[in-house]
Amino acid sequence: MMSDPPRDASPVSAPATSGWVGRQIVRVVLLSRWAMVPLFLGLSLGLVLLVIAFALRLWNFAFLLPSLTETAVIMELLTLIDIVLVGGLMVIIIQSGYENFVEQIDRRHAPDSPAWMMRISFSGLKLKLFASLMAISAITLLKALMRLETDVSETQVRWLMAASVLFLAAYAVLAFTDRFAGTARDD
Repeated sequence: MMSDPPRDASPVSAPATSGWVGRQIVRVVLLSRWAMVPLFLGLSLGLVLLVIAFALRLWNFAFLLPSLTETAVIMELLTLIDIVLVGGLMVIIIQSGYENFVEQIDRRHAPDSPAWMMRISFSGLKLKLFASLMAISAITLLKALMRLETDVSETQVRWLMAASVLFLAAYAVLAFTDRFAGTARDD
């Protein structure tokens, strides 16, 4: 997690912002992080809408279940899983983004805060985001493969496979560089 340096830390050399104008610029730059708050609140609202979309999809699935084929049931379940993965991705982005870019959450006032929030590194966050994106990509590819005979072309499947391989390669490179740099932790 990013943390502010101690206020009494003396700089090694005189900062370029030692004058009144420089201090005001630094103040505005530091205050600008609060502009992120409406974005995180908007994502929180988007998460609520995603929950509503999930509930509606599940409700429709329950009513249509007797008339669905086995393939259609699997497709609906994969769609529900996809929605859950996107929701999890949003939670990671909202909570860790707020803590990384706005301010640390005081755990004394947030006892229901997840344990991973206290121990996840920025490197671990990147790996979790990539893992979620890979899972979403894999589900999309699986759904396309199941629809290959009806409404998905082989070219579309090839592009989805290429995207999945690209996500996997990027994840592997990211994990390797983090391990090589010695910054990754077991999150």
